[in-house]
Amino acid sequence: MLLNRVFGIPWSQKSQEIQYYSPFGQIKGWRLASFIMKAGEDVRREALVMQIISKLKAWFDAEISQINRPYLRPYTIMCVGGDSGLVECVNDAKSINEVKKETDGFTTLRNYFERAYSVSTASRDLGQENQGVIDFATAQINFLRSMVGYSLVCYILQIKDRHNANILLDREGHMMHIDFGFVLGDTPKMAKVPLFYERAPFKLTAEIWEVIGGWNINKGGLGVRFCRMFEEAFECASRHAGEIADMIEAALLSLSHNSAEAKFLAEEVRQRLRLKGPSHSIAQKTFIMDLVNTAIASWESSTYDWLQKRMNGYI
Repeated sequence: MLLNRVFGIPWSQKSQEIQYYSPFGQIKGWRLASFIMKAGEDVRREALVMQIISKLKAWFDAEISQINRPYLRPYTIMCVGGDSGLVECVNDAKSINEVKKETDGFTTLRNYFERAYSVSTASRDLGQENQGVIDFATAQINFLRSMVGYSLVCYILQIKDRHNANILLDREGHMMHIDFGFVLGDTPKMAKVPLFYERAPFKLTAEIWEVIGGWNINKGGLGVRFCRMFEEAFECASRHAGEIADMIEAALLSLSHNSAEAKFLAEEVRQRLRLKGPSHSIAQKTFIMDLVNTAIASWESSTYDWLQKRMNGYI
């Protein structure tokens, strides 16, 4: 089964095995988690991003119907000091870069989804009838919902350094962003010179767009649904723009003690989340469509991927 070859043993199975042999396995609330220790790196900005992701997830769960609800996967970030911390690993997930390298005969992300979530193939590989296997349509919807959630987060916080080693895929087809060291206009630098400006509102390259089938509804394309879900998620976040901006201002003030900069960046977030007209108005729908088209047409996202491939081997 392609999913097992790429992701290895499912985390739930691995967790059960370790719990069975653990002397503490019978304790109520026992849970297995793995962490990365980061040293010489300030993770407080990452912790702020995760705090906002957790808030957005709670608002989405409370205010958006399940059929249109975006997907976000918060994980634990613990700041040990100003230059160190613990970051929880996301279970059953690997970077797009790893998925491409570990998929035999990889051609496109769309082809990977079609192969990985072909129920007949998966069942034959497992030697059982569809047990624990989701089909392509389900995986595609999972990918769509996560695209909406993380595209909005990237837009609100202007998250940069979005190469394919910083974007994960999980077993069920969800796409998740990690590593939030460059936010709110900050960008990777080499000798204090910006490495490259990623001006796209969020990453939506041709290979990502192809997974959901693009704009053509008659051929199963989910592009229109992406825009509708993004619009609803945007309006939900807009209702809480003040709280998001206040969280950012307070966190940045404690980090830099520069009140003018903290206020300026918080106000930029408020402006990004301001509705362009009444809820579901033509002006607001046009604004969302323009954002999506700008992201798709942006040559900077694909150029940054090319640059990272040349420098670090990420594909």
